[in-house]
Amino acid sequence: MTELGRSPSRPGGQDLLDGVDYEGLAAFFVAHHRGLRCYLIAQGCPDSDSDDIVQEAFLIVRQRWSTIVYYDRPKAYLYKVAIRLWYRYAAKLHRSGGRNDHEGVLQLMADPVDHYAHADLLRTLAAWFRRLPPQQRAVAGLRLIADLSVIETAEVLGLSLGTVKSQLSDARRTLTQCRDNDQQADDSQPGKEPPR
Repeated sequence: MTELGRSPSRPGGQDLLDGVDYEGLAAFFVAHHRGLRCYLIAQGCPDSDSDDIVQEAFLIVRQRWSTIVYYDRPKAYLYKVAIRLWYRYAAKLHRSGGRNDHEGVLQLMADPVDHYAHADLLRTLAAWFRRLPPQQRAVAGLRLIADLSVIETAEVLGLSLGTVKSQLSDARRTLTQCRDNDQQADDSQPGKEPPR
């Protein structure tokens, strides 16, 4: 018999409650919640709503964790769930006549979780990603932010491997141009001497 308030343990020391490995789920959350949040922001999700979508995605994963833990790619499944939630949220926002310009929201909102430098990086990243067409944005986010493989990205988005590779190549080119343009703009600001 176990003590009240303590869950039974697996021989490997993993806590179990109702047959679910919550220790493994907690480790999965810690490993992936920040990356998922960054991915959603880069896709245009307002910073204020990204945490809610991440939480909802993890709650869905939690309900099926005893099965998902045995998937070959549980991270890909998490992102697929989050993408569906984000699409649903974005459609609802669009139908209700809500703001479609998340740039202003990101610039005005204070982020209590991240340091200023990280918040600035997220804003910059989100601005660059919004210059990409939707499919490139989704592919680049999964490959460059979520660090999913080409196969996982193709599986999550329902695309062929060739499409993923070509969309990523085009997205990288555009993101490089965005970075270069921003650097040129910074270099040409008053008070800075042009390079000789």
